[in-house]
Amino acid sequence: MLLAGDIGATKTVLALYERWPGKPIRQQRFLNADYSSFLPLVEEFLAKSEVRPDIGCLGIAGPVVAGQVQMTNLDWSLEAALLRKQLGLEQMHLINDLVATAFGAVHLPLTELRSLQAGREDAQAVQAVIAPGSGLGEGFLLPWQGRYLPCASEGGHASFAPRNALQVELLTFMQRERRHVSVEQVCSGLALPDLFAFMSTHYTVPLWLRQQLEQVSDQTPLIVTAALEAFNGSRECPVAWETLQLFFDILADEAANLVLKTMAFGGLFLGGGLAARVHGALDVKRFRALFSRGTYQERLAQVPIRIILNADTALVGAAAYGALAA
Repeated sequence: MLLAGDIGATKTVLALYERWPGKPIRQQRFLNADYSSFLPLVEEFLAKSEVRPDIGCLGIAGPVVAGQVQMTNLDWSLEAALLRKQLGLEQMHLINDLVATAFGAVHLPLTELRSLQAGREDAQAVQAVIAPGSGLGEGFLLPWQGRYLPCASEGGHASFAPRNALQVELLTFMQRERRHVSVEQVCSGLALPDLFAFMSTHYTVPLWLRQQLEQVSDQTPLIVTAALEAFNGSRECPVAWETLQLFFDILADEAANLVLKTMAFGGLFLGGGLAARVHGALDVKRFRALFSRGTYQERLAQVPIRIILNADTALVGAAAYGALAA
């Protein structure tokens, strides 16, 4: 019996698998804000289960070092050996959430992926994953003996490099309150309020949206909704729409950076909750033009690009990793 988990900045999804591959016999979603740490959350989940797991594998939003992790955007720390003892498991594996997402992506059927660029398939080449959710995750997959080895990265915390005058202006805007501006701070759910504040210096914010934003602590969902409403024509909001366009442009450029740095000419997956929600508004032609640039323009144009539509991809990857490590 396998316990798999996807622990993000805002939510945790846990599942029990009797066999892999296969569907979970039980799955539950939790809001992390309701718990002081991971242990009471997982104990609550297992208390409602008739069976106990033997093996655990958790994908976690943070760097895993020697079986331990201090989460990046949440004040939780986890240790594999301690959790194994506390939960009475034979094995407990902690992996980075992008390792889990990357491993899960290659196990998804084509029906759970949206192709943005067909490219040229190459099973012997590296593949990469970039995932804007609450933060920005990056990872890659190395081909080895007929399978893929998932590798973690903290590339989302590398420096943001603007590509045009507007983005140079954005960097200057962000540097007013930060000593370092990372890619995550301009290309994630956490970044959208700052992108919106910057675009508000170029476009008027409608009164109705300003009033809504003043009443919430998390502005991101409102900004996304306003942008999607502008896209489908139900309500005009240029400032929200241009905020989303700026996000897409930065994502395309960083996606190309990731492919070049990892030689991921075998394919690129776009994951993360934010990408899955807004991909319908993505201008594919514009994205591909921004992605395929520079010295390797022709080579980048041959990289298969797919959007992950399955919200539980990291959970799938954690289950696959745990099963293979058993």
